[in-house]
Amino acid sequence: MPVRGDGLVYTLFSCALALSLFILLPGAVVTANRHAPPSAKDLTAQQHRTTAAENRALVTESMRSYAIIAEKRSPRLNIHVFGVPGAPSLNSAVESRLSTMIEKAGGFDGRAEFSPPQTSPVHRWPTATFAPLRTASGEPASESQDAAPGPGRDAPDPDSLDIDNSVLVGGGRYLVTTVEQHSPQPHTAVLLTDLDAETTVDARSLFTAAVDPATVSGDEFGRLTIEGTPVSDAELTPLGTQVADELHTPLRLVQPADQRSPDFSCALLPCVALTYDDGPGEAATEQAILDAAAEADIRVTYFFLGKNIDHFPEVARKVIADGHEVDNHTYRHPRLSQIPSAKIRAEIRRTRKSLNSVGVDTDPMVRPPYGALDKRSAHVVGVPSIIWDVDTGDWQHRDPKKIVKAVKAHARPGSVVLMHSIHPSTAKAAPAVYATVADKGLYAVTVRELFAGIPWEKAGSYFCRGYADPLCSNPEHPSVQKN
Repeated sequence: MPVRGDGLVYTLFSCALALSLFILLPGAVVTANRHAPPSAKDLTAQQHRTTAAENRALVTESMRSYAIIAEKRSPRLNIHVFGVPGAPSLNSAVESRLSTMIEKAGGFDGRAEFSPPQTSPVHRWPTATFAPLRTASGEPASESQDAAPGPGRDAPDPDSLDIDNSVLVGGGRYLVTTVEQHSPQPHTAVLLTDLDAETTVDARSLFTAAVDPATVSGDEFGRLTIEGTPVSDAELTPLGTQVADELHTPLRLVQPADQRSPDFSCALLPCVALTYDDGPGEAATEQAILDAAAEADIRVTYFFLGKNIDHFPEVARKVIADGHEVDNHTYRHPRLSQIPSAKIRAEIRRTRKSLNSVGVDTDPMVRPPYGALDKRSAHVVGVPSIIWDVDTGDWQHRDPKKIVKAVKAHARPGSVVLMHSIHPSTAKAAPAVYATVADKGLYAVTVRELFAGIPWEKAGSYFCRGYADPLCSNPEHPSVQKN
């Protein structure tokens, strides 16, 4: 028999259940919508963001940092740029613009060429600062650790030349980068590099209408932007459309196998040519120098004696195989200024034949023994003669510490340093010599790299590059001609 009041209880329970379902069901619908699969548009955007981040990481890992700082010059120099070993046309375009900016600001000091200042490596920015993470508006993300440090730039400084460059966006075969002069007059150039064709052009060719380069950027999705707004298809030229599409694909930046040379020339960077005479010597001694050069990631220049090539041909081949420059130091090491012209020709010709036998197929330069040349012998040699401005004296004292001390004290931008690879003491000094050069902010290069851009004169002698000494070579004074 039903208990009195059961019907009322049942009715209240039913109402409560219905009310609960009414409240919970909409929440269930909302929850279900929250977990709905992302749209195709969202998936594409996420993929573009991921690809852009990967491309930025790749170029950051590949680039190298350079600084040109000179506080006592007029104008003061505060230049920070990156170079990319896999993009020589970009490096060349950046160097060309830097040289123009420096010259216009008076940084050539009235000369025909820039005089590179020695700049400590501590001034070089971390490479990540050249490829900052950018927001959807194209601006660097201030909270990002990748944001470039950069000095304060509230107003241009008429007494300081302040320049840097950065990657805006990259993908596929293309890199879009900028070179910005902040002082004394603000100026921006945006560059488009085709990594496959190895060309770099003004990036304004991407747009159908004239644009202010300072307003061009890229965003975290790998899109080109103008004043922070993604560029529409209608605003792009056919080239621009092609580039915009490729920016959403993996960057095809191929790194060269040999990256020992700096990305800019010795007309912009402070370089030193490290040279070794009298080799090839004993295998163990020469190998010690090769190992030290490999560890330091540099190339050097050897001036071989023909008689030693014939005695140690495999050692000579090993030096050549390692990619170092090898040139002519005569056959038996005579003083060229003291022997007849016919014997000079025989010395040079016989050594060239020995060099050919071990694989040197370039036209060798000559290092005259003892640096002994007069007007007659210089003309008989018939090719550029490479002398030096820093003599380590290693052949006399055979003391590794004195070798390093000489390099530390006397090597400067544009120097040619003389050493002799046949001495174990010189080989022992090699690691410290290379470290000393790097610590001074100098770039170790080959002789040909040091003088690149300076015209060779057949009867000319070359001691150093720049304006530090009357004997140094520069556009106004390519070589020394003997009287």
